[in-house]
Amino acid sequence: MSNKVEPIGWARTLLGAKDAWKSIMTIKNSPLRNLPPQLGLMIFSILSIMWSGIFAAIINNPYAFGVSAGGHLLVVFGIFITAIVYDSAEKYSAPQNYNIRGNGGEHE
Repeated sequence: MSNKVEPIGWARTLLGAKDAWKSIMTIKNSPLRNLPPQLGLMIFSILSIMWSGIFAAIINNPYAFGVSAGGHLLVVFGIFITAIVYDSAEKYSAPQNYNIRGNGGEHE
């Protein structure tokens, strides 16, 4: 016999929503974690526009789409451009010899 307590009713619903949130919004659990950053940017941009349209349709206000889509795209682009820059900087290796003269003492 197991001593583990199983949630029922709203508790099960809330825990399910928490697990769904983690699987979508955290990169550790996201199925999109293995994509290159550029492809992730494209997919998240499409998803943000889609959800902005859904939100505007739910509240029946077409003007909300523009505001919501613009806000989502600003956030998504900011995050992904930062991630792409960090990824590029991680791969870059700066030269360790800062001397501007060549081996024989002449300019290269």
